Amino acid sequence: MIPGRASTLAQATPDQVDALLLFFCGALVLLAAFGLAFFVGGLSGGARAARAFRFVALGAVATILLSALGGYGMVAGAPLIPHLLGIPDPGFASLSGTDPAASSPYPAAHAGYVIAVLALCTAVVAVAVSSRLTLRAWIVFSVVWLLLVVSPVAYGVLSLDDGWAAAGLQVVDFGGALPVIAAGGSAIGVLLACGRGERQPTQASRPGLVAFGGAAVWVGWLGLVVGSEGALDAYASLMAVGAFVASAAGVLMWMLVDAVLLRRPTLGSALWGSFAGLVSVTAASGVLTLGWAMLVGALSALACATMVDLAARARFGPSLTLCVVTTVGGLVGLLFPGLFASGGGMIDSGNFDLFIAQGIAGMAVLLYATTMSLLIALALRFSVGLTRIRYGAARGIPEKRPVRPDRTVPPVAGAGTVAPPVSGTVTDPPEVGPAR
Repeated sequence: MIPGRASTLAQATPDQVDALLLFFCGALVLLAAFGLAFFVGGLSGGARAARAFRFVALGAVATILLSALGGYGMVAGAPLIPHLLGIPDPGFASLSGTDPAASSPYPAAHAGYVIAVLALCTAVVAVAVSSRLTLRAWIVFSVVWLLLVVSPVAYGVLSLDDGWAAAGLQVVDFGGALPVIAAGGSAIGVLLACGRGERQPTQASRPGLVAFGGAAVWVGWLGLVVGSEGALDAYASLMAVGAFVASAAGVLMWMLVDAVLLRRPTLGSALWGSFAGLVSVTAASGVLTLGWAMLVGALSALACATMVDLAARARFGPSLTLCVVTTVGGLVGLLFPGLFASGGGMIDSGNFDLFIAQGIAGMAVLLYATTMSLLIALALRFSVGLTRIRYGAARGIPEKRPVRPDRTVPPVAGAGTVAPPVSGTVTDPPEVGPAR
């Protein structure tokens, strides 16, 4: 044992311990962001997983740079536009103070955690649209989307004294379910702008990548839930255990639904169920007992699995499943405290105030994020370009190419002759005489 090491650890202040918790939770959140790429992308093959990883990395880079240039202040700073937007904080100047060496590490750790949460929301959109958008379109979209969509939504949750959701509507959203709902709705808006007709993957699912990514999301999402408490207290441990219980209930419910409807629960069933349970427990993680956490995880998995089965005809593949889980699961978790919260829930208090506030916040964020993302994507579609495939080919219209006069038809296997050159015009087939 190093001499003096124990005494040094004993002198750690509560701020330093809480800052260490936030640093650790921020790292877990980033793990969940990159795990989504392997989980959802691996369902369509290794190439899709690699492309989703690139999109997530670029989205994380854009989030970090914009936060350093002043974006962090827009979501967690003093009000610039009351209830909607904070004052930009270039270089995190307000966090260091006059003497950075003597200042507390907690503000910087909290800023890192918030940036990691924003990167996770960006990763949800990145994974959902990675198979459709070009890299150029994604970079432009992510920057505009972070400024116009994420900033007002995140400010409403993170600014406890002035935010439109936390301070105005008194919404219960501990872990940041509203930004997650905004990410899912934004992905829906982009996919609507791209249109249907996504090319089916040529590679089969990669179970190894899916299992690794699903496990990373499962473990990493705990950082989002526990880090929202912001301190290492008794509630943090209860939130962690509640998240585990909710995810386990989601696994069992989704597999049960697949066993009834499809007769074959799969690895994806278990991982999607765990993800649905984690998304649902995010909003009310600080006020749920273990029994209520189990119930909300099961209800979320049931709702998500049913909606995924109904929406399968849209032919968007795993991207649509990700959008459904983040939006439907987030809404279920957001509405749950309005019904069962102690003292303010409808069952306990007999009034609908909290339930209505939760519903208004969730639906408003979903509609705003979907509409704004659709408009941004349409603007990109008619300016710098949006999708990787031709729009005519996406609608099933075959591409017409002129036939060159000097082009010859390759010989058919087994035939002893070579077809003559094809002319530029199509001729009628030779007439066949009557059978003798």
